[in-house]
Amino acid sequence: MSAPQPLTPSDQWRLLEQWEHLRNGSASESEIKELNERIQNDAAARHWLAQAVLLEAELRFDGESLLADPTPATPAAAKTATRWGGLKWSHAAAAGIAALVTWGAWSGIQNKPTVATLTKAQSCKWGNSALPTLEGSALTAGSLDLVEGMATLRFKSGAEVVMEAPVSLEIVSAMECRIKRGTVVAEVPPAAQGFTIQAPQTKVIDWGTRFGVSASEDGKCLVHVISGLVEVERKDTSEPKKLRTGQRADYGGMLNAQLNPDVPESEQPEPDRWLPGPISDMGDGWQMLTTAFGKGRDSWIQSNPSIQATGSESYLRVKHTTLDTKLERKSYVAFDISRFSDREILDAEFVLHLEPSELGFASLVPDAEFTVYGLTDETQDEWDEEELAWRNAPAHDNAPEHHTLPVAAATRAMGTFTVPQGSTRGSFSIEGAELVHLLNADTNGIITLIIIRKTDESSRNGLVHTFATKENARNAPPILRLKTKASTQSKGIR
Repeated sequence: MSAPQPLTPSDQWRLLEQWEHLRNGSASESEIKELNERIQNDAAARHWLAQAVLLEAELRFDGESLLADPTPATPAAAKTATRWGGLKWSHAAAAGIAALVTWGAWSGIQNKPTVATLTKAQSCKWGNSALPTLEGSALTAGSLDLVEGMATLRFKSGAEVVMEAPVSLEIVSAMECRIKRGTVVAEVPPAAQGFTIQAPQTKVIDWGTRFGVSASEDGKCLVHVISGLVEVERKDTSEPKKLRTGQRADYGGMLNAQLNPDVPESEQPEPDRWLPGPISDMGDGWQMLTTAFGKGRDSWIQSNPSIQATGSESYLRVKHTTLDTKLERKSYVAFDISRFSDREILDAEFVLHLEPSELGFASLVPDAEFTVYGLTDETQDEWDEEELAWRNAPAHDNAPEHHTLPVAAATRAMGTFTVPQGSTRGSFSIEGAELVHLLNADTNGIITLIIIRKTDESSRNGLVHTFATKENARNAPPILRLKTKASTQSKGIR
C-alpha cells in the first residue's frame, strides 16, 4: 500500500478554513460535504487535520507539551495523559483526535441546518445542553438547559424567544420549539406567523404577537398573551382556543397557587411561573440571626387593597411599576437584636436570598436596583406581620411619592444592591457604616429594614422579585450578620 501523498500548502489552508467554518457554524452545505468526504476518504487530509487539531488542543491545555514524556514525573501528570497509538497525549489532545476518529457521527450532527442563533446570554449558567451555549453561537435542532440567567434565541424565521431560567427547551426547527419545563417569552413578527411553541399536552401557535408560556413536565401550562393573538391547542380539548392581548389560558390550576386564589383574575395580572426546588447558601461564619429569632418578622405590602399578606407566606415580594398603581410592593423585615444590647457592633451585613419568582416575566424588567432603608423612628418598630398592610405600614402613607419610597423623616438609606436581569437565585446583601450606625443607635432591641425596588418595569406584566422569608422551607430567611467587639475575642468568630 503506497503512502499518502503530502498535502500542498493550499490544500492545508483549505482544510483549516473549512474546519474553522464548521466549528463556528458558518460552513455552507457544500463545504460540509467536501470536508466530510476528504476526512472519510483522504488519509493524508485526515492525518494532517488531526495534527492541527492536536496542536490547538495542546496550546489550549495550559502549557501541556505536544508529546508528553513517556514516564510522567508525578502521579498527577500520569492522570492528565492518555495512551494513543503508541504515544502519550493529554486528554485535551485525545479529545481533539477523537473528534476526527468519530467523524461519521460527529459530522452527522454538523450536517443539520442552522435554525437559530443564541444572540444574548445574561448571567447564564447552563445544565446538560446538547447545543453550544456561547453568545453568538449558531444552533441546530437540539436541547438547551438553562439553570440560571436569561438567554435570547433568534430563529431564522425571525421569531425571538427569551428563555427565563430555570428552563429546559428543545429547538425543533426555524418555526418551532418545545418547552420541557420552565418559562419563555416569545416575540413573533408578521413574517414568522405560525411559529409554534410546544409544551407537554399543549401547543401554542402564534399569529404575530408577544406572549409568554410557563409549563411543567406533568402537563400544567399557563399561556399569557402580552399583545396580539395566539391559538392554543390542548390535548384534552377538541377545539383550539384563541387568546388576545391580556388574555390567558390556565391548564392544571397554576393560577390557584396565587396568594389569594379567591381574588378575581383581573386582580392577579402577573402570570404564574413554573418553579423547581431551589438550593440555599447560609453564609460565611459571622454571628448570625434571622427573622425567625425572637421577635423577628418578615412580610410585605401591596398597593392593591384586596391583596394582603398574612405573614405566613414563603416569599417577600418587591415591585415598582408606574404602569399600574395597584401593583406596587414593598417588603419589611425586623430583627430581634436584644442579645447584642451590651456589645459594640463593629461590622454588619444584611442578606436576602433571591427565589425564582412565580409572578410576571423577567424579560420585561431590566437590571433591577434595590434600596434598603432602616427605620429610625423606633415607635413604629412594633408592627404586626399578620396585620401589616398598605394602610398601616411603618414609614408609609398614601402620598404618590411613597408608593415606592418610604417616608424620609422616619428612615435612612442603608445601601443598595442590583439583581441582574434574568437572575433567579443568589444572595444579595448590603453592609457598611450606615447599617452599623443604625444597630449601635438602637434602644429597643428591634431594628426594621424596608426593601424597595427603584427600577420600573418596561412593560406591563413585569417580574415581581421575591426573596425567601422565615417560612420558606427551601432557602435561608433574611439574615443579619454581626461582628461585635465581644465576639472578636471568641475563638472561631472573626
